Amino acid sequence: METQLKTVESQVVPLKTLFSEKFDVDFYQREYVWQRKNIEDLVNDLSTEFLKNWRPEHDFKEVAKYDPYYMGEIVLSVKGDDRNSIIDGQQRITSLTLLLIYLLRNYGTVDKFPAKISTLISSDHYGEDLFNLDIEERRTCMQALKNDGLYIPNEKEPSSVKNLVERYNDIEDCWNEKITNENVVHFAYWLMDKVSFSKVWTNSDDFAYVIFETMNDRGLSLTQIEMLRSYLLANIDDDNSKDKNRDAALKKYDNLVNRLASITLSSNSKAEFDFFKTYLRSHYAQDMSQSKGSTSDFVRIGKEFHRWVRDNSVALNLKTSDDFFDFIVQLDYFATKYEKIYSLIQQRKTDEFLYLIVNSDYSFTLQPALILASINYQDDDKVVETKIKIVSKYLTKVLSWRVWNHTMISQSSMEAKIYDLCKTIRGKTVEELKPYLDSDPIEKIELDNYPTLNQQNNRKLKVLLSLITEIVSAESGKPDYMMNHKDDPTEIEHIWCNHIELHADECGSSAEFSAARNSIGDLLVLPKSFNASYGDDKYSDKLVHYIEQNVLAQSLHFNKYENNPGFIGFIERSGLKFEPYADFKKEQIQKRGDLYKSILEWNWRK
Repeated sequence: METQLKTVESQVVPLKTLFSEKFDVDFYQREYVWQRKNIEDLVNDLSTEFLKNWRPEHDFKEVAKYDPYYMGEIVLSVKGDDRNSIIDGQQRITSLTLLLIYLLRNYGTVDKFPAKISTLISSDHYGEDLFNLDIEERRTCMQALKNDGLYIPNEKEPSSVKNLVERYNDIEDCWNEKITNENVVHFAYWLMDKVSFSKVWTNSDDFAYVIFETMNDRGLSLTQIEMLRSYLLANIDDDNSKDKNRDAALKKYDNLVNRLASITLSSNSKAEFDFFKTYLRSHYAQDMSQSKGSTSDFVRIGKEFHRWVRDNSVALNLKTSDDFFDFIVQLDYFATKYEKIYSLIQQRKTDEFLYLIVNSDYSFTLQPALILASINYQDDDKVVETKIKIVSKYLTKVLSWRVWNHTMISQSSMEAKIYDLCKTIRGKTVEELKPYLDSDPIEKIELDNYPTLNQQNNRKLKVLLSLITEIVSAESGKPDYMMNHKDDPTEIEHIWCNHIELHADECGSSAEFSAARNSIGDLLVLPKSFNASYGDDKYSDKLVHYIEQNVLAQSLHFNKYENNPGFIGFIERSGLKFEPYADFKKEQIQKRGDLYKSILEWNWRK
């Protein structure tokens, strides 16, 4: 039998060409593992590159002149049928498919939106609409996301399906607010035509893996951390008679890197790399520009922080051997503060560090940068913890205001604001820091209108409602942060059950009913078990059960206002207008919305 000749070919292709093909993956490769940070980086990188080129006066044809964006290699094994097996690139293809679905769902009705986007997600296959990346266990989920933008996995489905839903929701959270109806068609054409890949394909699975391993073998390349290590150590005297010698510096540097590497970030990023970028940007970067072609401190630290340190040695006061040694000592000091931040988040001691944990629950990844910027070298533990509390409370104020007003809190929408603030709080004492942040340096905080629940903001509103509940609970003497209920998971509960006929006298249409029912004044955070048991009951029937739940639910019942000195004392101190309700109509929803707003405003004034 003649042995088949192994071949390998490659070609640079745009997204629209690659995604017009049909793919599958081998059974042992099927897990989709991207985390929020990966999606955040993808959305941020793509939108930033596009916006460097786009101008309001451009017509669609101008997109052909925009700069391309390279997404790396995709390694395929060509099968005998009409589908190619992905050897390397499944995570990117899956994530970009989710992005295409998001664009289609949210902007597909915009005038002149390219119809081809839909065929890059799924296309006709002998009369059947099949996803171009077709994996059986994902089909139901992907179809629901494409059709409805929503899917609730059941407990028996694999983790990759749950991950698909979470990453799709992350796209909404991370979306760049500068991509709007005005330019989304330009963005869609740029994505299809100017985002490119190196497509590498072979007719042999075995050979495909050889290619994959060769392309990903980093055994000989040094990381930025290792190159910074070499630069710093090379400038320290190798004199063991001195305390500040090269051997001592090496041990201290390696120790801090190893400690950082043990931190697990929810974003799935490597903490040791994140620390160096975060610390150098928050403490030293002057030019924070992220514009096209920028060589700003911010951009260079993100791409090559080891070179940035070398090129800025004078500004960093790195002149003598002792200076370089002391710089490593300083790195070690701030690495311990970075560790402390994540340790406190993991411990979830909301009685002491509520706002630090709330910001983490908002999935706000820029929090450590602002906290590190506020800390001065050799601040003692008491000062550090005080600054963590001051900065995290201010951040919660900003983030909660944005969630309340349906304003984005993604990295792309907040990064410039946060790092500009980093520059202004460097070197401040505790006595200087609090009044400065009380002046609302990022933006004026005003709670306008009322937020309404939708599938995109569900997670953020759950955090906001949990915060409001915790403010009242803690002030009443019984802290009970609902996001800590891991053994009995919580979810948003509508006070109105989903029966429009019960409110026909007030709601003339389903739209009016939904608007009232999804307004924040009609919402609580309660255990899922409660919602499963009583969520479909009318208000008069479930009111008696609210008295057994958290303080915000209890406050609807008359009994809460009897023999509860902690709660009554809080009402008297705060002057907040809590009321029990025998009936719950649109007027009461409005009053509860006013109450929630007042709780937040009172808390910010404390």
